[in-house]
Amino acid sequence: MRTRKIIRVTAVTRCFLWFMALVVLASSCSKEDSVATPNNDYCYIKSVTLGTVKRKTGTLNTSFTGSTYEMTIDQRACTIENRDSLPFGSQLSRVTATITFDGSMLAYCEVGTSNWIAYNATDSLDLTKPLLLRLTSNDKQSERIYTFKVNVHKQEGDSLYWNKCESEELLAGKTDMKAFVMNRKLMVLGKESTEIVLLERSGIEATGTWEETVTDLPAETDVQTLRQQGNNLYVSTSDGKIFSSTDAKEWTQAGSCPASELTLIEKTKNFFYVISDGKLLSSEDGTNWNEEELDTEASMLPQTEIRALTVEQNNGNTRIILVGQREGSDNAVVWNKMWNESEPEFEAQWIFFPLSPDNKVPCPLLNDFNLLPYDGNCIAFGGASIDGTWKALDAMFVSKDYGITWRPSTEIRMPAKLKGTEDCITSTVDENNFIWIITNAQVWRGRLNRLGFAQQ
Repeated sequence: MRTRKIIRVTAVTRCFLWFMALVVLASSCSKEDSVATPNNDYCYIKSVTLGTVKRKTGTLNTSFTGSTYEMTIDQRACTIENRDSLPFGSQLSRVTATITFDGSMLAYCEVGTSNWIAYNATDSLDLTKPLLLRLTSNDKQSERIYTFKVNVHKQEGDSLYWNKCESEELLAGKTDMKAFVMNRKLMVLGKESTEIVLLERSGIEATGTWEETVTDLPAETDVQTLRQQGNNLYVSTSDGKIFSSTDAKEWTQAGSCPASELTLIEKTKNFFYVISDGKLLSSEDGTNWNEEELDTEASMLPQTEIRALTVEQNNGNTRIILVGQREGSDNAVVWNKMWNESEPEFEAQWIFFPLSPDNKVPCPLLNDFNLLPYDGNCIAFGGASIDGTWKALDAMFVSKDYGITWRPSTEIRMPAKLKGTEDCITSTVDENNFIWIITNAQVWRGRLNRLGFAQQ
């Protein structure tokens, strides 16, 4: 009998425990149904874009578009900041910021205070110190607080400083000049009367001495067509010949074109590219020529002040940027040719970059046009603009999209003492990231500070 009694008690206990579990579960479900759960998915900042930012460096006051500096939002840590710091001298005491978000209300205050102010897109914010941004959800049941910080370069690493290296009488009186660097020497090919001369500097250091050599190039040589490919130099003449050299002093003919006129625009590892008789041609040997495929009419090819450069992109593409002037055009005309492993060079088509109504910053028409690759971008400068908008050496124009738009740079500024110079202007970039400018018998060089820092 005792054994049966124990069994009954155990069964009753089990039933009781099951019953209590159901009661607790029901109570829990009921409680969850009656309490609203905060939903942060409808309470987050989507984007932050800075407006115009004023900048002061020394006595110079400028401004730039803050939207070019992307603000990164970390939704987990609730932080907002720019990874690419604003230029040194940026004035952040009064800056507008466009903030888009999902939520009902956004307010801000300085870190360490509780003076919350309702956000308005037209308000000028003091961003000299971090701000807190408090965002309330649509159902008013939850909120997020972000820390908003704007980073600015503490040093003028993003500024370019110029030094006058020397004045050199040998550089005076040249009617045309083209600078380049070869074997760690700064060189200039120029015209003097009917002779083509080479001006050679002792090095690319801050100081140097010059010597002049008369070359054996014919008087018909177009000095501005000088192109460098590896250890070889190439240049064309107005009567349809191409010459090559390994020392810039002694030249041999490397090609010719049946047409009466030829302008060498570029020499890559595999091809010569020329504009001849209004057509863009290519050749592997400088003698047999094929017409290049264009995406539009050849009538938009440049005619004068033709400059080109070849760049290797980080994604493996190779690209030629061709810039020049054409009669009847209010701005410079720009073409590109790009190739890679999937589309070889001989198959790649030339693309024309037409002007569009929304492009407010096309490449200006400048005399003594200079085109250089620098800091991963294309830079252009030169003499006075044909329409009178810009004086000689007034600004450097930077293109970050391979020639579509050209903005006057707020970082790379010309030497103030050279502005307005009325003389032949030539330039080049050396292996140490120095830009060299030669004009009016003066030799200047400058470099973005951060490019020098990276080298150390």
